[in-house]
Amino acid sequence: MARPVKITTPIPTLEEFGNRLGLSKARRRSLGPIFVERRTDGDYAVRRPGAERASIVVATQREAVERARQISPQSTILVERVRSNSGKGRDQWRKP
Repeated sequence: MARPVKITTPIPTLEEFGNRLGLSKARRRSLGPIFVERRTDGDYAVRRPGAERASIVVATQREAVERARQISPQSTILVERVRSNSGKGRDQWRKP
């Protein structure tokens, strides 16, 4: 009979992991997710977490997802849920 084992090694964040590997700050950011979000104008913005400006703004969600894949093919792309949900607003994300 196997005994349960508790692992106490902390899981490093992407920032810590990149530091340990000696990756540049730009390279560490390229490994993170890319967000596709709808703007108030009705178009879609592609941006990285913490970015002040959008990388690109396009008319449709499909175009935004395609451009996000072109910008960084290895990154996870997360699309904002545009439908209205009770009281939560548009704060949930899904994969395309």
